[in-house]
Amino acid sequence: MTALTLEVVEDEDGLAALRPAWDELAAADPNPNVFLTWPWMHTWWRHFGAGRPDHRLHVAVVRDGRRVVAIAPLYVSRVGVGPLRATVVRRIAHDAGDYGGALLAPDADAAVGVLVDHLGALLHGGATVVVLSRLPGDARCTTLLGEELVRRAATIEPVVTELGGTCLYVDVRGGYPLAKKAKKHKIRQRLRRLEEQHGEVAFVRHTGPTLEEGIRRFVALHDRRWAELDEPMQGLMADDAGRAFLLDALRALDATGRLVLLSLEAGGEPVAVELDLVQGRRQFLFKGAFDPRFAAYSPGQLLHHKVFEDGLAAGIEVFDFCRGDAQYKRRWADQERRLSTVVLSRPGPRGALARQRYRLALAAERRWRRRGRD
Repeated sequence: MTALTLEVVEDEDGLAALRPAWDELAAADPNPNVFLTWPWMHTWWRHFGAGRPDHRLHVAVVRDGRRVVAIAPLYVSRVGVGPLRATVVRRIAHDAGDYGGALLAPDADAAVGVLVDHLGALLHGGATVVVLSRLPGDARCTTLLGEELVRRAATIEPVVTELGGTCLYVDVRGGYPLAKKAKKHKIRQRLRRLEEQHGEVAFVRHTGPTLEEGIRRFVALHDRRWAELDEPMQGLMADDAGRAFLLDALRALDATGRLVLLSLEAGGEPVAVELDLVQGRRQFLFKGAFDPRFAAYSPGQLLHHKVFEDGLAAGIEVFDFCRGDAQYKRRWADQERRLSTVVLSRPGPRGALARQRYRLALAAERRWRRRGRD
């Protein structure tokens, strides 16, 4: 490697010019992460960042000569209300998508040190904290980040503020007993019974010209399912802004071949929808929805079997169930990883005060938003 250099992209034109290198780096990263790809990041920024005076792009790009070897998709924001405000550096789409981190070329371990030095400069240059959220514990970039932070303990203090939960997955490169799983979960019997009682059963892939029909099915079944639950809706579909972002992100991902939107129908009527995302040879089983009237047939399990069947045929190596330790995921997955969120500040009492200010600013902003909704 030649001498590494770092540049910061702070405007829309620079972000657009970066796309070819971004796509190439995302494809080369040995830890495929669809939530760090251009379509996901750019769509989030267009919905929640662009045009807001309190949000400023800060995409850190490390180059080895002319080649981009690392991208940390960051932005700077002002968090809080009134006197309780803090300047926070965090990942674009920090509140959307199950995995965070940075993109890193296979031969660019040293680039992480350059990024950490830059984060330290931001902290000493006026940022209250840097928040690195939903870091996968088994990702190479996370390991290298930890090593670099230890080396810079005199200038940066990392604090793990929350555990991001468990993510279940299965690596099928050594084989996967799909036939055994199908027998255990009575896939054939359930499909046969569904067809006998409701008409011909079919799995429909929605992409390109049929994408909007698939999106309509997903939204309708998702809302119908939550209407049956005695609890408030959660996740990206819980409010209009999050829903608009997600649906636009699906369109952008489909245009680049990264979306698997699959519905199960019986007698021509939609029964369930599976919404998955793909990056490299990893498939993220992101969201699902089903009509409660068909719950007895376990439509989610029927779709999972189909996803595994199609994915294995297409060369998928890892099926990732994303965040959440639900029992229905454990029926198919046999491995897990942990996520963490790390807050970086200056060391010592000054850093402790900065972290406290950040916590108070977040609490003030949440109260303000609740009052606005009320």
